[in-house]
Amino acid sequence: MQMTQIIGGAADDMSNKRRRNVNVAVDDQEQQQAVVYKKARITSSPTSSAASTCGAPAVPATESGVESDAGRDAHWTSLPDETVLGLFNLLNHRDRASLASVCKGWQVLGSSPSLWNSLDLRSHSLNSEMVSALAGRCSNLEALKFRRGASASSIVGLQAKGLRELSGDCCSQLSDATLSMVVARHANLESLLLGSDCERVTSEALKVIAVCCPKLRRLCVSGVLKVERDAIQALFQHCKGLTELGFLDSHTIDEGAFGGASSLRFLSVAGCRCIVWSTAAHWWSKLPNLAGLDVSRTDITPTALMQVLAGPELRVVCALNCPVLEEGSNPVTLPSSKKTVVLARFTDVMEGLDALLSPSNWKEEAGSCARSRCGGRARADSEVAKWTEWMLSHAVLKIAECNAPSLLKQGIAMMLRLVQSAQEDVQERAASALATFVVVDDENATVDSARAEAVMNGGGIALLLGLAKSCREGVQSEAAKAIANLSVNTEVAKRVALEGGISILAGLARSRNRWVAEEAAGGLWNLSVGEEHKVRRCGWQLR
Repeated sequence: MQMTQIIGGAADDMSNKRRRNVNVAVDDQEQQQAVVYKKARITSSPTSSAASTCGAPAVPATESGVESDAGRDAHWTSLPDETVLGLFNLLNHRDRASLASVCKGWQVLGSSPSLWNSLDLRSHSLNSEMVSALAGRCSNLEALKFRRGASASSIVGLQAKGLRELSGDCCSQLSDATLSMVVARHANLESLLLGSDCERVTSEALKVIAVCCPKLRRLCVSGVLKVERDAIQALFQHCKGLTELGFLDSHTIDEGAFGGASSLRFLSVAGCRCIVWSTAAHWWSKLPNLAGLDVSRTDITPTALMQVLAGPELRVVCALNCPVLEEGSNPVTLPSSKKTVVLARFTDVMEGLDALLSPSNWKEEAGSCARSRCGGRARADSEVAKWTEWMLSHAVLKIAECNAPSLLKQGIAMMLRLVQSAQEDVQERAASALATFVVVDDENATVDSARAEAVMNGGGIALLLGLAKSCREGVQSEAAKAIANLSVNTEVAKRVALEGGISILAGLARSRNRWVAEEAAGGLWNLSVGEEHKVRRCGWQLR
């Protein structure tokens, strides 16, 4: 008899319904269960727990730059400080602390401020013990990632007064009071990214952010129910350099509050459900410096889109999964003379991405502009490219989670393009989107063979295995999850094994990060279904 068992998450934060580990058992006892991760959240911290997973070859002592004296072997204590710092840079904060305990000299090097300018604590709970252990090293901390609103209150204890970038995931428990306390202690913040489901955050907290963080350049908050006019106006009144603003999955936004947003270059309202598009299009089309607009997963109308496209500096509009635009009875005809790239189901997304993301196009277009004396107008610069990748990765992950048909036409090529991004956050979300996209039935743990093989035929296996060898644990985790889901398909499993995936996953399964190890073990489990793969795996016993 065939049986399906659904297993919950392995930690308290895995209660999120979007992440499930599904084991499928068949009645033949010689067949093993397939492990499928559906609608998974990004959960891991950024640095590797073992330098071997970075693909770095072992360097003999004679090749490390340290010559052995005659009659005496080179000793590890004679390594130059630069070499030791290079080793520390390959490790996460947990392994850095372990390596620093080797000797007093390395303890001093392990506390070097250059090693502690960024931290990713998403896979850890920021308790008082960890905060006290890290506080002495965080005087020069500039970037911090955390997970869950409960950890936000502990950020103050790190005493990172120079913090410039703060990013939080799964902030459903984050309150106005906690957020206000955090921003009040970090007046140098330039980037604040909070998601998802910030339902307890209100416009009052947004006004506090505006007053306390005048240097803010980038703000993106997901799930705020109501964004009021005075909050938006306060942001532009106090944060003169605010160039990027995102209110994702909000219920209502005051569309007419952007009249004074002269500094704004990028705006995202993806997933917002109650926008008056006649008002929004009127004001947003007049923003003098707006270069990028994300209206994915909204009900924007063709008329509003045409009006928005009249913006003087608009370079890209992301409009994925917009039902009104995608209706066959009401086709959208874009003006051929306009240079704005529209990324939507009814356009050639890959052609648009090539125009936006190719550095050669930046140089060519910049040269053309210089010759025609148009200055910076319509210039596809690196900022536009980075913002486009970042927002597009959010869009494809959200669309994959709801299994919307918008990804069926061009989705795989889009996700594989994003996997190759230089931005780690984009890589993580693209790999997570692939892992989710191939699973078409959560309850029965069904992987769509056509989708899985399309990913394989598009070169996805090699790309994901490359990500799995990254030094960043977050990237490792999402890549391993995608490989695990794809490997349910027999043909894909063969390709993964042929391209060396078994040894890569076996190495990750020894990781000290439990999420990396768990998802790599799931990949090995799925690969071991075939007899030929069992033979290959037998030499890689997990420790």
